[in-house]
Amino acid sequence: MTTSKPICLRPLELTQAAFAPFGRILEPRADEAPEVSAEGSFDFYVLLGVESGGWQIGYLGLQTARLDELECHPRTPEVFSPLRGECALVVSVDGKDPAAFRLSRPIVLNAGVWHGVIRLSGNPTVLIAENNDVADEFVPLERPVVCGEG
Repeated sequence: MTTSKPICLRPLELTQAAFAPFGRILEPRADEAPEVSAEGSFDFYVLLGVESGGWQIGYLGLQTARLDELECHPRTPEVFSPLRGECALVVSVDGKDPAAFRLSRPIVLNAGVWHGVIRLSGNPTVLIAENNDVADEFVPLERPVVCGEG
């Protein structure tokens, strides 16, 4: 565990443009058409297509408001869908200089993005979907990360 003074990140608003270097919000963009549509009934969009030997669904219950390391899955994207409470997704393209986003909507994180999830308030829970071929890599942060509004 890192013993130096934490970096306090202010969580950014989760928008397609701001989050684009790390993944995407799981909502159809204006340039995407539904794969199946029944007029007046529904529109079905495929927002993520990845060949896989299977997927696993996880349930993450968060207790920590501090990160000492980030993790990365180099071969598979990962879906985060907030269920309850408030949390932040801390992300980095290179394992350094992290940014934080308030996890207010479902997102898909690109393969190879360094990340961690921390509690902002209450007892947040997050549904996670990832490829069965998931591999974990970890990198310690030079300084721990916490999130705040300041």
